[in-house]
Amino acid sequence: MVSKKAIGCIVTVVLVVVAVVVLSVRLTPRTAKFKATFMKRCEAYGETSHICEKTLATFQQAYVGKKHSDFSEGNYDQLFAETPFKHPCGKTMFWSKTKDLVHEFTKKRDCLFTLEDTLLGSVLDGLEWCGKEGNNETFTEHCKENKTNPVSSFWKTASTRFAQHACGEVSVMLNGEIDEPYNANSFFGGVEVPNLRSPRVTHLTVVLVAKENKNQCNNESLKNLNNILNGKEIVYACKEVTQSHIKKCIREKKTCGACW
Repeated sequence: MVSKKAIGCIVTVVLVVVAVVVLSVRLTPRTAKFKATFMKRCEAYGETSHICEKTLATFQQAYVGKKHSDFSEGNYDQLFAETPFKHPCGKTMFWSKTKDLVHEFTKKRDCLFTLEDTLLGSVLDGLEWCGKEGNNETFTEHCKENKTNPVSSFWKTASTRFAQHACGEVSVMLNGEIDEPYNANSFFGGVEVPNLRSPRVTHLTVVLVAKENKNQCNNESLKNLNNILNGKEIVYACKEVTQSHIKKCIREKKTCGACW
């Protein structure tokens, strides 16, 4: 029979263990949580698990210990040098104001790639991160309070290089339900279009998605886009497609082939 003293000792040990576990969870640094998310997403991306630790280390070097205001886009140069875009020519797809639909579409179409379908884009989509001068942690809140910060700088650098990687015939999915489908101040209009280069890029097709066809290809903002591309000697085309048709293409789950 176990004595009361022994039972008391067991209870004490259990309480100590529970206290240690609770304390360790409470004291788990935000850095560990961010790393866990980064690694999980990276390892789930194709055949990249062998480079995930190194990619994370290089990524952290860009912002850890640095001020998150007046952040330099050049801090990510080494990251993109080590992790270049690899999707094939003619398969680049841009988007603006159509994020959910375009990614539902490209997820079923292995031959089209948005920025968020690439390794770094898929790992960091929706995350927030920054460092603090003199501190080796990753912070995940209040990182975007300044215009130039680690998050916006990453996406601007990524968008620039994504556009520079594009070649052949490319496409962009735009929202035909809004007054200005092409916005010169969006990431697509302000960063990606300026970095499209001819003759590397030959054609750009606007896939204008709306609930029903509205003849929006005549929209004034799209005429502006056409003029910009003409100046770059890139052939412009616009095709209106209904949301229901895109949804039908998604359900069909065809590997390749366009839907417009």
